Formats: sequence, C-alpha cells, structure tokens
Amino acid sequence: MIRRTALSPLGHRAGLAAALLAVAALTACSSPSSPGADVVASANGVELSSERLQSLLPSNVGAANGAANRQAMKDWLRVAATGHDMSTVTDEATLRSEAVAAAFELAAPFLQAASDVYAQGLDGSPKVCLGAIPIAAETDPNEVIEAMTSGMSLADAATTYSADPAFVQSGGVLTFQDGSTCVDPAQLNPDVVAQMDGASPGEPVLVQLGTGQAIVVIRAFDTLAPVEQISILPEVEQQVAEEFNAQLGDAEIFVDTRFGRWDPSTASVVALGIE
Repeated sequence: MIRRTALSPLGHRAGLAAALLAVAALTACSSPSSPGADVVASANGVELSSERLQSLLPSNVGAANGAANRQAMKDWLRVAATGHDMSTVTDEATLRSEAVAAAFELAAPFLQAASDVYAQGLDGSPKVCLGAIPIAAETDPNEVIEAMTSGMSLADAATTYSADPAFVQSGGVLTFQDGSTCVDPAQLNPDVVAQMDGASPGEPVLVQLGTGQAIVVIRAFDTLAPVEQISILPEVEQQVAEEFNAQLGDAEIFVDTRFGRWDPSTASVVALGIE
C-alpha cells in the first residue's frame, strides 16, 4: 500500500498561518489616530468596525475576551494588508476562506515555475499530490478510468465508484499521516511508483495494492488548493512569504488602543504594555 497514508479528508478551510505563510521580522507603519469612532482597526484605509469584529469571534467566545479580540483583529489585518477585497468577510468562516483567496492572489505571479516542474510528475516533481479511489473487485477499472479521462472530476468519481466511504468524504484526496496532501515521491511505496511509471498529472492509473486495487492519479496542478500549489517548490513558498512580508511591512496599520497595539515584529495585535 502507499506508505504513510491516512484516510482523513483534506481540510479545505486552511488556517490563516498556512494560507498566508510564516511572517518574518517586519516593519510596519501605524496610524497615529483613530479613523472613526466605530473603527477598531484598519489596514491601508480599509476599516474594521466594532460590530464586524464581534462577528469574527468564535461562537463560544464573549465580546469581552481581550485575547480573542486581538486574535481576530490580527487575522483580519493580515489579510486586509495584502489589498484583498474584504467586503465579503462577515464572520469567522468567511475570513478563513478569504485568507486562502488572498494567499492565492499573492502566489499567482510565482506559480508558473511550480506548475512546470509539477508536470514532470513522479519523474521530476519534488512533490506530488495524489488522489485515490479504492474500487471493489466487481468494478470494471476501465469504466472508472474512461469516466475520469472523459472529464469526470476526482470527487465525482470517488462518490460514484469508491468502495471506501472515507474517500467519498475526502473527494478522493489522499491525505498522509502527517496531515499533508503532497509528498516527495521518494516517500511512496516503490511498487506503486513503478506501476505509475510515466503517468502525467491528471492521468488515472490502475494500481494493484496487494489486498485490492485502486485508481490512483497525480492530481492536476490546476485542481490543487492554493496552499498545495505553493508547497510544490520551496522557492515559491519563500517568494510568497517575501511578498507578503513586503506588503505587510508597507501597510499603514491602525489598532484602537482599547484593544491593544500593532506589533510589527510579530505582525500581531498585542496588549498594551507588552514589549
């Protein structure tokens, strides 16, 4: 079987840290005065109202929780500082989804190199992101391959053909024990790699797994989540991180002192008095 494989589904709502990457030491501007009575924070003139801030808090956290308010403000400011449209951010869930979208916007100019090397598949890409559909013995694998080759999505194919409910839930995405969905081909079972020899991304292949069989595919680059695309090449991760740092460092950040202050060195909202 494929090594280090777990059946947990891909987490589509990536956290802000994963979406916007780690922040290096930063320098940032701060606005000296409040833009408005109801504005609790702003980035480059894009304002966060006190009412909207409360909507970003987890449902089980009260409005008086200072740490939760500072965390929500930090998350919102990091996304807003990139210039991303914040008009659709209305709650905690939409903030997470827009953080992923903002990460993709930052990464877009750097992704062609990752796409080019990923096209080499197992023969040259530093990472591959796999999809798998375990099929029952009575299922004709050629039917599954033909359906996918004709345009059926991995998720739909998993729903239609998977003999394992876990892969129906994950949309066919293969997640490894460390929670990653893209791995170095060297970490895969050599027998699986041999059976997929020469396969291009998007090309489904029948793989015999000893106790059964599965249709395995290197998921096409344009179907990968932004954080997966960014992860293919370490230099792309670094380029995106540098671009994010540059934008955040140049941003004019305001935080209402009732909640704390903006700390440029950590790109966080901290309580007053914390050095």
